[in-house]
Amino acid sequence: MSIKETIKKRNKQIRLSAERAAINAVAEVGVDALCAPPQLAKAKKVLFVQPHPDDNQIGAGGTMAWLVSLGVEVYELTVTDDRYADPRYKGKENEVVTTRQKEAMAAQKYLGVKNAGFLGFADKTRASVDEISQAILPVIREIKPDFVLTVDPTLVSECHSDHIKVGTAVKYACIDSWCNFYPDFKEDGSFRDDTWKCQGIGFYYTDKPNALIDISDFEEKKMESILLHKSQYDAALTLAIRLQQQFFAKGTEFKAAEPLRLQSALQMHCFNLPIE
Repeated sequence: MSIKETIKKRNKQIRLSAERAAINAVAEVGVDALCAPPQLAKAKKVLFVQPHPDDNQIGAGGTMAWLVSLGVEVYELTVTDDRYADPRYKGKENEVVTTRQKEAMAAQKYLGVKNAGFLGFADKTRASVDEISQAILPVIREIKPDFVLTVDPTLVSECHSDHIKVGTAVKYACIDSWCNFYPDFKEDGSFRDDTWKCQGIGFYYTDKPNALIDISDFEEKKMESILLHKSQYDAALTLAIRLQQQFFAKGTEFKAAEPLRLQSALQMHCFNLPIE
């Protein structure tokens, strides 16, 4: 081996040793930081995407009210509604404001939330995940939220196809919104200039929570917002919601809590460390 090759090999060994030493020095702190859920309270804008007009209130109404109290701009997007069940609806040429749309907007107003629209899919939609995701994508790019929250499509007990589809569609849309070539280039063939990268994504109705939101001061406001969905009133469900909130508050100083699973942008792709 020549002197030049020997020096090159030695320099490489020195560099690798230095890199390993640096990694070892920050490994414990670095991994903890990588695995930490993002801080929702630091957001300026949050978009909640719900399969049905009352899901956001049932699953995260307290979180919505809490965020609004912090001065966060909170938006609500509704994927399915009852327009196809309304005899007045004759298609897009004859749009009507349906019962469930009115109830959703009443709940939004009560919570101080902004309406990001109704995507117009039917309850129990036959649309594909990709079709739903394509409809959500431009809303994310227009609002530019720091976080997008929706139902957890991987909830083991979940049996409703709308929830599974919408939760998955939101995951796709949050990643796709980064891409300056997707779903297509601009008309002149150049890259898109409306891309947006959220700080993170979150899920309610989850059995894998890594964050508890204290809604003690907002529980009644949440329950009142649920009652504004008058066509869906169910006394047993209302009681179950309260019991769940008390269950998740056990062992804390909270009187009521909502469980969320929060993931940072880094944790949304090729990340297989536990998010604690």
